[in-house]
Amino acid sequence: MYWICPSCHEENSNHVFYCIKCGHRYQDSQSTTLNMNNNGASKWKKFTENVKVIVILELIIMGIACFISIGGEEGSVNGVITTIFLIHLFFGMYYIMLTFSKSGFGEAMKSILIQGGLLIGMLMMIALTNESSDHTVIDSYSLNFLKNNAIEVDYDKLYHIAFERYGSQRNQLVKFSGKVFLLDGSDYILIDMSPEPYKNQVVYVKRKEQDHMVSINDQVEIYGKVLGTASVAKHLDKQLNVPVIESYSLTLR
Repeated sequence: MYWICPSCHEENSNHVFYCIKCGHRYQDSQSTTLNMNNNGASKWKKFTENVKVIVILELIIMGIACFISIGGEEGSVNGVITTIFLIHLFFGMYYIMLTFSKSGFGEAMKSILIQGGLLIGMLMMIALTNESSDHTVIDSYSLNFLKNNAIEVDYDKLYHIAFERYGSQRNQLVKFSGKVFLLDGSDYILIDMSPEPYKNQVVYVKRKEQDHMVSINDQVEIYGKVLGTASVAKHLDKQLNVPVIESYSLTLR
C-alpha cells in the first residue's frame, strides 16, 4: 500500500501525506487504489515473465502427463516422448514470444533456433522409437493378449489383408492354422492352408527361435502379424505372391 508522488515519482507510504523526497502534498484519494491494482498487475506480470517459474511449471506438467502416459494400457517410450514433445511445443512458443517482447527480434531468433533444435531432436527420437516399437512392444505380447486381439482368418481373408495392407498398415494380428510342408532355411516356414494335394494356398511364416523345432507335415496353429506379400516361385515353380506373416506364437496341433 503506497502512493507515487506525481512530481518526483517517489514511492511513499500511505501513512504520510507529504512526499518524503520533494514534499509534494498527497491529494488524489483514488491513486492508492490505482497503485494497488498496478502493484497486483505488476506482480502477475513478473510471475508470468519469470522463466524459472515457467520452467518449473512445465516440468511439473510433463511429470504428471508422463506418469499418466506410462500408467496407461499402451504406455511406451514413444508415447512418453510424444507427450513431452506436445507439452514443450506449447511452452516453446511461449518462450519465443516472451523473448521477443522483452529483448527484441535478435534474441527471439536465438530462442527460435534453440527451441527448434529441441523439438527436432524430440521428433527424431519419436521416429526412432516408433520404428523399434513394432518389435519391442509386440514381442512382449502375451498369448492371452494375442487371443483377445487377433482375428481368426481363412486363406482368402489372410490374402486380402496382406495385399490391402502392404505398404501402409502392417500391424494386423491374425490367427490361422495349416500344415508345414517346407522349411526355408532357419528363418521361414511355408505353411499350406489348402486341402490336399493342391498346395496353392500357402503362407510364408517368419518364425522366432522357439519355433525352430517344427518339422515337415506338422499341423500348427499360428498367431502373428501381417507383414505383406512375397513370391514363392523358387519353391513351387509358380508365379504366386503369398501372404507373409511374422509369428508371435506357433503351437503344434
